Amino acid sequence: MPSFLQTAPVQSNRFLTDRALRLTLERLLPPEIFAQAAPAFTRLGERARAELPALAAQAEANPPTHLPYDSWGKRIDRIDVDPAFTRLVEIGAEEGLVACAYDAGLGQYGRVVQVGLAHLYDPVSAVATCPLVMTDGAATVLRQLDPALAARYLPRLTARHHAITSGQWMTETAGGSDVSRTETTAAPLENGQFALTGTKFFTSATSADIALALARTPDSAPGSAGLSLFLLELKNPDGSWNGITVRRMKDKMGTKALPTAELELNGTIAVPVAGLGRGVAKIARLLNIARLWAGLAAPAGVGHFLDLARDYAQKREVFGRPLAQTPSHTAWIAGLTAEYEAMLALNFETARAIGETEHGTETLSRLLAPLNKLACARDGIDVASQLLESFGGAGYMEDTGIPRVFRNLHVHTIWEGTTNVLAHDVVRALRDRALGEAFIEDIKKRMRDLKSPEATTAGRIDAALTTLAPHILAPSEDDARFLGQGMARLFEASLLAQSGEWRAATYQDNSGLIAADLFTRKPLLPVSGVDLELDQLAYGLPNL
Repeated sequence: MPSFLQTAPVQSNRFLTDRALRLTLERLLPPEIFAQAAPAFTRLGERARAELPALAAQAEANPPTHLPYDSWGKRIDRIDVDPAFTRLVEIGAEEGLVACAYDAGLGQYGRVVQVGLAHLYDPVSAVATCPLVMTDGAATVLRQLDPALAARYLPRLTARHHAITSGQWMTETAGGSDVSRTETTAAPLENGQFALTGTKFFTSATSADIALALARTPDSAPGSAGLSLFLLELKNPDGSWNGITVRRMKDKMGTKALPTAELELNGTIAVPVAGLGRGVAKIARLLNIARLWAGLAAPAGVGHFLDLARDYAQKREVFGRPLAQTPSHTAWIAGLTAEYEAMLALNFETARAIGETEHGTETLSRLLAPLNKLACARDGIDVASQLLESFGGAGYMEDTGIPRVFRNLHVHTIWEGTTNVLAHDVVRALRDRALGEAFIEDIKKRMRDLKSPEATTAGRIDAALTTLAPHILAPSEDDARFLGQGMARLFEASLLAQSGEWRAATYQDNSGLIAADLFTRKPLLPVSGVDLELDQLAYGLPNL
């Protein structure tokens, strides 16, 4: 028997222990809404600590399987999903991860409450958030665009019990983010229905009840202009597939519990959403919701790792004292915490803006949706990777569950647009000069509203804004990544300065001001443009 056994880190109820998360919710929600939602946050925080991790471990250990034929040779394409994953999706619905965004009692604050719940749920859910995300997006599209379909499906999509879920089928072999290359066709039938034919190359949550899919009708215009959005039910009333053949299940680096497949549509019966045409514009309403969720997953995972790392640092002894008392470790954790708080601030501000936009108030949500995902999904991987080190070799062992959470974070830089796709989307949005001007003014106003700004932090933010403003007002595709990353980080800095002052004034707690200082000590703007010399070395281009 070894003379020493290291005590493992223990997960807490993060709503009660994660000060940054709790105070962000308290700051953004009116007191009556925060009081109303606090029991739900507490309850889900406890379930995330005590109940969900075992379900997630079981679901990840038993990935979905595909049985193409039965014992007699009949094609059945049965997809079996572990009951633990199904239960995780049910718990997400029960706790209101979809429903609260449509709760009239929460109004424009429903998105902030939703994101607070998702931060507690996502890291220990085996990415059961995926079907919930697409269900949320489908509910948004139907509610905003098609009253008839909304009346039929919305109550079940937003239910807390016996809810249905939705998929989102866009990716084809001809292209992922470039939906203009969609080849699926939609042939008209009687009664306003259409028969879809084509291949959907990457369909997550294949166990969903319905799906939204892009397809082309006969004689439609080429490119994205000729696409329409359709709703289909995956199964017929007798339980058979609705003209769908499963080609194979996808073997992925992470998200192992999530059923992801290649599908052939062979006369799949579907109905158009809000008539024919403008399919890309319609699905974009879903994408903004999906990007909000993809943006929150990384800081949620970082918050989970920080919770474990802080507990572990109290138990792990190095050089005769707990790791938490080692100056180099505490300074390192403080820097990572500042990055975490910046992601939290951007993520929740995006949720607030989307919620207000949905309730008729003009906001920066058109810009914040891609900026939030661009920054949080990418930066979260870096911070989580560093935090994995804090557990030493144990952090690399599968049976601790830490590598599983880390792997799952990587999908969020890909879902709903890679970093470059999002950066170019920001450039497209900024072609509306008024939107860029509003973004600049928003940061300036936040700085003006500070009652006692910390001079060094404010100076760094002002200097970065002075440099970046001309690029915002005259956006270039050549600088898309510089612009997107710079705008996101600058906006995070202004939010940290604002929230840090609120925390100090409300609770005499200077930790938020310290986070703003640490965050702005790092460059707020990346290197601009393409380094031609390095580009030539990488691609063997001739000197120009």
